[in-house]
Amino acid sequence: MKAWLTVIFAVAIAGCGAVASEGAKIQQENAAEDASVKRIVVVQTADVPGHPKYTQLGSVEGVCGRAPAYDDDNSSASPGFKHAAYNKYGDKVDAIINVNSWFVLSNQASAPQGPGNAEGHLECKGIAVHFD
Repeated sequence: MKAWLTVIFAVAIAGCGAVASEGAKIQQENAAEDASVKRIVVVQTADVPGHPKYTQLGSVEGVCGRAPAYDDDNSSASPGFKHAAYNKYGDKVDAIINVNSWFVLSNQASAPQGPGNAEGHLECKGIAVHFD
């Protein structure tokens, strides 16, 4: 009986070490993603100030919280659009160009109204690019 308890205890300790290791790995991945996302530039035009040459990676779409002209990284939802680009193209994304936004009513909205008076969110679409 003691032998079984010792084996079970050893397995439990080994399992906890694996969980802690996996947790640390996830934290490192999240930190790397957050750092990459913070450096992504979002513009409504095809020109990125200071970066005349770039390679298009492809289209990206996501929740942007507010119109890209007001994107200041302080909006709680604004990183969603940048995270969508990161999830699709990885850390190659340096900017998102030609960004367009539109208001999407939520399913709970009682009647069609404007962005200031209705339940919903802004959706953004653009082209992810990598600086040459």
